[in-house]
Amino acid sequence: MVAITKTEKVYIKLMDKIKKGEVRPGSRLVIAQIAREFNVSEIPVREVIQRLAQEGFITLTPHAAPTVKGLSSNEVRQIFEIRSSLEPLAARLTVEHISNAHIKELEQIVEESKGICEKEDFQGYLQANTYFHNSLYQYCNNEMLIKMINEITGLSSRYPNYYQDKKTMQISIKEHEEILDALKKRDAELVEQLTKKHLSKVIPKLVKIVDEFLN
Repeated sequence: MVAITKTEKVYIKLMDKIKKGEVRPGSRLVIAQIAREFNVSEIPVREVIQRLAQEGFITLTPHAAPTVKGLSSNEVRQIFEIRSSLEPLAARLTVEHISNAHIKELEQIVEESKGICEKEDFQGYLQANTYFHNSLYQYCNNEMLIKMINEITGLSSRYPNYYQDKKTMQISIKEHEEILDALKKRDAELVEQLTKKHLSKVIPKLVKIVDEFLN
């Protein structure tokens, strides 16, 4: 078994923080601070910063601290176009494998999300929404597809929260309930169509939010 280098460990940890949104777009990265946090010298941190800059996650500016790069509205559009193809397929495949007990679990997630919505907890709802979709797709019986979905949705932390008002959350909940109803009927085609519609309609509004965030 090949040992993971300190540089690789720092890369994995820092990338994870960026993808989870713990380090938001525009955040300054202090190399000495990161080195202390990960208990390494500054050398591997500098190597990781360079690598992440080459991969487009970090912006390097002369005489200034590295900053986490956000996504352009065009990149967000591309991400959701991919998601709108992959995730409906996963939802369709789920119909063949999900049990009634697991459907009950999804219903519970939706019920909990209603409480979050009433509190107007936008960040909380974003997490609940992600949990609903991840829970739905995990029963598709296709590990490669789940991996692809996780990779593309992992970029979502790099753009602003789509849920910025109560009405948007309420619409999302209603659409989750529609997907669940189709799932209970074991209507794979309808589950796929509803999931695709649910994701595709996000694109124009989210693109506008990102444009406003960047300008």
